[in-house]
Amino acid sequence: MERFEPLGRTMSRHKELITLINLIYEAAVDSDLWPSVLMALADAVGAAQIAMLSMDRRANVVSTFAPRLDPDLLASWQKYWAFPVLARASLRPTGEIYTLDSLMPKFVATRFFNEFWRPAQLGLSAAGANLLVEDQFSALIFFSNAPNKEFLTTQQMHVFEVVLRHLTRAVRISRRLWELEIEQIAAVERLESLQEGALLVDASGRVIRANAAAKAMLDDGNGIFLDKGRVAAAGSEILQKLIASCAQTCLSLGGPGGEFKIPREHPRSPLHVTVTPLRSKTQLVDVPWIGVEVPVAIVTVRDPDVDCGQQEINLRHRFGLTAAEARLAAEILKGDGRAAAARRRGISTATAKSHLSSIFEKTGTHRQAELIRLLLDAADEDKIET
Repeated sequence: MERFEPLGRTMSRHKELITLINLIYEAAVDSDLWPSVLMALADAVGAAQIAMLSMDRRANVVSTFAPRLDPDLLASWQKYWAFPVLARASLRPTGEIYTLDSLMPKFVATRFFNEFWRPAQLGLSAAGANLLVEDQFSALIFFSNAPNKEFLTTQQMHVFEVVLRHLTRAVRISRRLWELEIEQIAAVERLESLQEGALLVDASGRVIRANAAAKAMLDDGNGIFLDKGRVAAAGSEILQKLIASCAQTCLSLGGPGGEFKIPREHPRSPLHVTVTPLRSKTQLVDVPWIGVEVPVAIVTVRDPDVDCGQQEINLRHRFGLTAAEARLAAEILKGDGRAAAARRRGISTATAKSHLSSIFEKTGTHRQAELIRLLLDAADEDKIET
């Protein structure tokens, strides 16, 4: 039977609880305070161990913040046990408190207990709850007593239940504020207005935001694609290295980011990829245990085939060219002559000559050099208009 506490102690606990709840909402807008929240909660419930954990199934990543757990044991947890345990926990609704027995029946008979739990000197009196469960991502909080404390007290469960409601709200607030910051960064970088594909990525290459053109390229999967939630280039590790360079504090002489091409099967042209570090003034902080990752780079991907298609449309509208004439004019722009342009278009030089005569007439030009200057000026004007 639990004893009633003196009134003074009850009032003191109440003030501690109010202080903790205030700290939780401060952490919602200041991510640096989340570790302080966790330690204050551990003290409030009298826990020997406490942790906030998350699982991103899409990227195959588990994040754990457990300040009182031995680093070697934490590494073992991350490597061997995190995914199966968190996958089981993610099936529970957000805010539902569960114990070890309810999560894993016959817990003391499991390998997890014998190979991790007992060596970590974690007690069997433990409780947890999901803070967030959504598509491919979940986050939870967990605490346990010391091994010599065999039961969770009514006071512990009361404090945890009260605080849990505020924790789940604060996590939602924190993530929503982060999403608004990302939207602001995307707006400043004009992601949606860019004709080429553009992606905001974190240091590991996980895609945080992609514009419509990039999503179409990823869906196509020819050249760039998603590998466990990370953007990847077919047959090359250059992309990952360039993204990682944007997150480094000590940079090589070459500097962060760079450019390269991704070859594709004929007749498709190579994709042109540029990786540049994100120079946003917004100060974001990684909070991986609630799924907040900081973008470090912008990856832009240009598909010359799409560019040519748009260019041909623009030429047809501006000068009244036929489809065949617009395709030849786009090839003429490459500057290597009528014969080379005809060969790339798969037409005879006689047909190319006939098309070119019509193009001269419609554009008011007389020579290829004059035509190329006019078409380049028109292309620049089209870019400004978009």
